[in-house]
Amino acid sequence: MDRRIYRYSPCPELRNVLLPAYAPCHHFEGNCRGIARWDPSAGHVPRGFVGAIGGLDEVELVLLPAEPGDPLPGEAHSGKDPADYIERCCEKVYQHFEEPATLYHRNVRKILDACFPSHGFAEQMRKAWIVEAYLCSAPTEGGNVPATSWRTCARDYLVPQLEILRDRAIVALGRKAQQRVRAFDGPVLVAGAVSPPGCNLAAVRESWDAIPDYVASTGRKRQL
Repeated sequence: MDRRIYRYSPCPELRNVLLPAYAPCHHFEGNCRGIARWDPSAGHVPRGFVGAIGGLDEVELVLLPAEPGDPLPGEAHSGKDPADYIERCCEKVYQHFEEPATLYHRNVRKILDACFPSHGFAEQMRKAWIVEAYLCSAPTEGGNVPATSWRTCARDYLVPQLEILRDRAIVALGRKAQQRVRAFDGPVLVAGAVSPPGCNLAAVRESWDAIPDYVASTGRKRQL
């Protein structure tokens, strides 16, 4: 049976890495100017990440999509401070995965169910950390993000998280995520994208089949 959810934001170690993104992030006026947007009332804030709702030691799997898609209809965000923003954002994302809102959410749920088949969603959210390689939406959904922007985000947010989770099963989902994760020097499994259009290809979907074994083998190494 799933344990009761007491918070939606991740464990303190990961949350602390993300807090500066809600100051808001100073790169909105720097390397991400004109690329990423801070517009909470329209749903545009760093977002899309969810999981690690227990302790850091419980996390077994890190899933890295490329970046969040456009905000869903009616999506808006608010918070009294950066920590509150993160909590509220994570609650929305949790709900989007709990009752899958899009094909992307359904595909990620399939991966989670394959990796942790004996656990319900709340327990899976203790074992997994899902975080985009670039924390904000691309200027055009599914389009390119300039290298100066994603490299800055990788340096300040992605790599510090992966250093904390270096000995877990880290999986980069899709070409863009695979490119951005190269800033990290640890082991990473590459698999196909979980968002359209790439996720519609049979070979891409088949690539996800390697993830459960990778999680299991990484877990065995941690126990040695």
